Amino acid sequence: MDITVQREALLKPLQAVSGVVEKKQTLPILSNVLLTIKDGKLCLTGTDLEIELIGFVPIESLMAEGVATVSARKLFDICRTLPEAVLLRLTLEKNYLVVRAGESCFMLNTLPAQDFPSLEDSVYPTHFTIKQNHLKNLLTKTYFAMGQQDVRHYLNGAFLDIGTNTVKCVAADGHRLALTTIEDETIGQVEARVILPRKSVLELIRLLGNDDDQDAAIHIGDSRFRVVTSDYIFTSKLINAQYPDYNRLIPRGTTVAVGDREAIKQALTRASILSNEKFRGVRFQFEPNKLRITANNSDHEQAEEAVSLAYEGGNMEIGFNVAYLLDVMSSISAKSIRCAFTDPNNGVLIEPMEGDQSLYVVMPMRL
Repeated sequence: MDITVQREALLKPLQAVSGVVEKKQTLPILSNVLLTIKDGKLCLTGTDLEIELIGFVPIESLMAEGVATVSARKLFDICRTLPEAVLLRLTLEKNYLVVRAGESCFMLNTLPAQDFPSLEDSVYPTHFTIKQNHLKNLLTKTYFAMGQQDVRHYLNGAFLDIGTNTVKCVAADGHRLALTTIEDETIGQVEARVILPRKSVLELIRLLGNDDDQDAAIHIGDSRFRVVTSDYIFTSKLINAQYPDYNRLIPRGTTVAVGDREAIKQALTRASILSNEKFRGVRFQFEPNKLRITANNSDHEQAEEAVSLAYEGGNMEIGFNVAYLLDVMSSISAKSIRCAFTDPNNGVLIEPMEGDQSLYVVMPMRL
């Protein structure tokens, strides 16, 4: 291998691939990135055996082809600390990858490329195209409700329910549920239901672009989910399980309150300062056209807030985890929100009054 590449062209895909590579590895080669040359581009591959990410780097000049695996972290740190707009020359000399840039020279140990694991080829019978920002928006508005190390392993990820020109994304952890729907005519006549693991969701949020004109090709197999963009090929294993019927988890309350999202969010943020650090509970007291929020902690400190809202029902008191409510308020961009509930023992349904098709359910807690 003997190639030259621009520092900036190498840095971004190398950073993305390094994010997939696990820091603590039982297999040393899993902390490495695989360098290969294909179709006149340098391909960077990183994997943790669950996820595989391939990034592409344009080559300035190609003197000799070859393959190598080197430490992802060390190569990234070298590129990151080099001056901007510098040309890097990568050469394979015996068992070393030599990186030269100006007066700097680095010799990195390599491991045999044939030992580098790759996710075995899978058949992808289902495929469609979607705007990158649509897919990113779906995941961004729901990811916070995913379970973390839940014994119900199907909750440790996001459920994608794909139908004709629509995708629904659902995340739940037993205490809350987030559901967002997008419509995209590029999807076409497709039906699929998959559960993406938590780490894959977080990586995709990082990788996907925000521009309206960037497409992503989605390929779905029995146990694999692949996203292909102009810059990356992202492949993930799927969680093999049946996701619960999320429609049954959505309460259909008849008591409705409508309020200003930002005012409620600010009141919750202030009240949370004096909430119990372990349980994070706040008390909602609904009165005609007013919401009172109170929080207290084990030091007998107390916070009280009052927010105006449109509410015609009777007096009601409900306890919530303030962190769950703040997550919902942060993911909604609409000016006003609508809350629907039945009684203090059932979940509250929170929806934006205008804009995106999202809904959120937060279960109450005893205070």
